[in-house]
Amino acid sequence: MRHAPPLRAFFPWNASNGLFLNARIRGIRYAKKVIVNRLRPWQPNLQKKAMKNSLLFRSLRWMILATALETAAATPSMGPSGAEETADFITVDVQADRLLVGCKIDVSVAKDIATLSGTVLSLEQAERAVARAKSTEGVRAVVNQLKIVDPVAKDAVLAERVKQRLAKSPALDSSRVKVSVDKRRATLLGQVGTWDEQELAREIATEIPGIKAINNRLEVTFDTVRTDAAIKAQIQFIVADDPLYAGTNIDVRVKDGVVDLGGEVGSTSEKDQLVHRAFVTGVTNVKTDDLMISRAMAMEGMSGKVPSAKATLESLSAAFNADPRLKNADIRAQVVDKVVKLSGSVRDEETRAAAESTARGLPGVMIVSNEIQVNGGSDTAALDPADGRVITP
Repeated sequence: MRHAPPLRAFFPWNASNGLFLNARIRGIRYAKKVIVNRLRPWQPNLQKKAMKNSLLFRSLRWMILATALETAAATPSMGPSGAEETADFITVDVQADRLLVGCKIDVSVAKDIATLSGTVLSLEQAERAVARAKSTEGVRAVVNQLKIVDPVAKDAVLAERVKQRLAKSPALDSSRVKVSVDKRRATLLGQVGTWDEQELAREIATEIPGIKAINNRLEVTFDTVRTDAAIKAQIQFIVADDPLYAGTNIDVRVKDGVVDLGGEVGSTSEKDQLVHRAFVTGVTNVKTDDLMISRAMAMEGMSGKVPSAKATLESLSAAFNADPRLKNADIRAQVVDKVVKLSGSVRDEETRAAAESTARGLPGVMIVSNEIQVNGGSDTAALDPADGRVITP
């Protein structure tokens, strides 16, 4: 049983009091609407102040979710139960994220697979919503059907913005990277030294509002010796980009390829996932002597996940089957450590992008290498969850 954050003692959680009585009578959905609408206008300011105090930040999130889901009066355990409650939980969590302002996201859950639909302003927002959903307890995969709203900027302007953002990153050398944008689809060409840099270049490009898809054609040359500064910058980027670590103050130190993590996280699973993700290219060891676990900081209803390669492949197969865009798609998949490699052939770029976005919805996956070819024909095969081979239906 989880321990509730200390702030809980200062609030009247009994459902017979005022707003909470209405919540019980009118149901979870009414409570969700009232609480989120009342708290959202001032939540960003609260979060900015609370970032200086990790416990306060996470207690604020817990307060919003507990009230909206009407479960705090019953039990300190906040894990959602059942498809409908899990969908409600993800919806509230997404609505409470100040970095997802402007998004209109609908959530459905079936057979432990969450499907997100609606509109967002950027690929970064889409993938942040996916990250929140796949960290939710009981969710094994996320199907990302979110659409990027039309940008004001033209393709040439979007391409220049991507180039500038890449050039500013201390985590990779973008001098050999070329960027083009056509109909809001960005293509990355050229060379980088490592798999991590290839993925990081893509992640940085997602930050540009209006880019609706990224064709990452960067060649990995394996000729780069990564500096401690580049490794540190990448891990800091990972922590900042992962909503599971929102409200934490993680200290990252790197010397001669050895990473030393400090600070506090809320659970063993959060710690395990952070270590898993900190093993980027160039890292020989990750030390956690100064990384403490504080139960009071636990992200109720969310957890770190590091599934096996076999479990990841099984979840990928289930997610592909749940995604109508990939029906009968000729796609092969291979899972090696934190990398999912996709190959095969599909009829159009939309299907290719859909396969990649769904693969990115798997817990534990850090890199997706999309080598799927577009052949313009019809798809005729399905993924075999046993080993990633293609089988004829």
